[in-house]
Amino acid sequence: MSKADLVFKETLQRILDEGVSDEEQQVRTVWKDGAPAHTLSVFGVVNRYNLQEEFPIITLRPTAFYSGLKEILWIYQDKSNNVQLLKDKYNIHWWDAWANQDSNLGRAYGYQMRQVHWYGEKVGYMSQIDKLIYDLKTNPSSRRLILNLYNHHDLHDMTLYPCAFMTMFDVREGKLNMTLTQRSSDYLVAGNINATQYALLQHMIAQSVGLEVGEFIHYINNCHIYTRHVDQAKEIIKREPRPVPKLIIDDTIKHFYRFKPEHFKLEGYNPHPQMKLEVAI
Repeated sequence: MSKADLVFKETLQRILDEGVSDEEQQVRTVWKDGAPAHTLSVFGVVNRYNLQEEFPIITLRPTAFYSGLKEILWIYQDKSNNVQLLKDKYNIHWWDAWANQDSNLGRAYGYQMRQVHWYGEKVGYMSQIDKLIYDLKTNPSSRRLILNLYNHHDLHDMTLYPCAFMTMFDVREGKLNMTLTQRSSDYLVAGNINATQYALLQHMIAQSVGLEVGEFIHYINNCHIYTRHVDQAKEIIKREPRPVPKLIIDDTIKHFYRFKPEHFKLEGYNPHPQMKLEVAI
């Protein structure tokens, strides 16, 4: 039985039981028909997964495993904010609605990853992720292993503020642990996609620096479902978890920038049928 399914059901049930409505507030998001997209939300969700035991993908409904992987490669490997590249290289259209007139997301996501920073005479200029990999190899006991996409100086030029924006890493007993901090999550639609994406990032970084994966902690500040999705959330909760699939990664890949989608396989993934979920914009 998938522990990720149990975590997902418990979080949905908490939102249904304890969620605070924003019906009386003015909201930014709207539906395609122009109606305000209101939510039920809870504050401060912490979900923990042991990646030694299972890959945290749910079986209650299909999670777009390869699409999520490709988006992570686009952000952290290509270091791109170019929506056209995401479509041309990976055939992913998730960001089309947020692209600006230049077909990018402004200074969001991959833009932050490709900026280089001065880290002193010994290290010189590096991007955030290159500095992280350098530190994991040379100083794994560091308590300063952080990637951060939320740059206040650049928020004015982002088409959407980053949702999953900070990852913190910790090495213990030869295992790489990671915490993902997310400001906001449309949990029924994308909550598990975000969890699987960053679990994959953790696997890639760990393999690149010669470590095993350990614990993955996913913190969500505002965890919500849209009021139009309440019935679907109740249906998901009724579904029974199915057997846990196995993540297989080509273990010959030892360099972060050499990972490609074909180096990953999800064996035995047999989720429940998909359900229609409109995405608020």
